[in-house]
Amino acid sequence: MTEAIQSLIETDRTATLAINGSNSIFLDGVASLYTGIYVWIPLALMALFLVVRNIPPRRLLLVLLMIILTVVICDQVSSGLFKPMFHRLRPTRDIEILHLVDTVNGYRGGQWGFFSGHAANSFGLAVFYIWLVRELWFGISVSFWATANALVRCYLGVHFLGDVLVGTIFGALVGTILYYIYRFFTRNDRKQHMFRDYQLIYTASGFLRSDVYLFLCVLFGTFILILAGSCLVCM
Repeated sequence: MTEAIQSLIETDRTATLAINGSNSIFLDGVASLYTGIYVWIPLALMALFLVVRNIPPRRLLLVLLMIILTVVICDQVSSGLFKPMFHRLRPTRDIEILHLVDTVNGYRGGQWGFFSGHAANSFGLAVFYIWLVRELWFGISVSFWATANALVRCYLGVHFLGDVLVGTIFGALVGTILYYIYRFFTRNDRKQHMFRDYQLIYTASGFLRSDVYLFLCVLFGTFILILAGSCLVCM
């Protein structure tokens, strides 16, 4: 069993080093901006607008509570429970490979890395919103955002791929469970829409497609902003 675990750890290290770093100032800039908080503030406000505008007032507080719980559970289980329990060093702190890890702007993160709170929070929110909105391109786009947010942590060398994968699974489970708790409490509160062009205007869950597409415009606009900012760093 010990040999199998050690083999798994070595595979995780190898996979992480394959993702970590590059000689590209542009990609370093993309990763730094992408993993930041402030660049995503417009998208966070747009996500709030999406539920406030499309969820009836009698259900809005419950949805907001589920969103808050998603963040709190993912963050606290990662930072408050798993990291202190497992004491797994980040790649930038692992004495066996830290000399091989590329860092960006000296960023090394904290001491412990298992599991990734960034991955858990990203996938927790992404999956909850995917269930809530139920629109194909929204789901694909938000999944891409969450996946990139998780992998960027490996690129920066502050998480092993295993940290990210466990965070992804945990976040997805939390988002799904909280969505079905929301569904349970609102199971008798659904309207049937009978008019012919309903699906052209609304998603399967009743969100205005125009609002969903506005959200996607903000998401892809942020992607473009990150790319443009990274190009300026190279100049």
